[in-house]
Amino acid sequence: MAWEEPVLDGPKACPRCGSPFHCKVTDIKHCDCVAVRVELPVLKTLKQEFPDCLCTACLRELAEGHISG
Repeated sequence: MAWEEPVLDGPKACPRCGSPFHCKVTDIKHCDCVAVRVELPVLKTLKQEFPDCLCTACLRELAEGHISG
């Protein structure tokens, strides 16, 4: 499944673990994901594997190199 830019912000469920989280794509400087450094190769993999934003816990885990769907 190809990743596409999130259309809406607000309450979401992580497509990896199902946990609820609040997406702030329209207020990116306050989004939790800006605190997680993701290397470009990892980001490309995530975009291919997941249809939308991930929760901070999953993003952090995957950014540390533990990629598994």
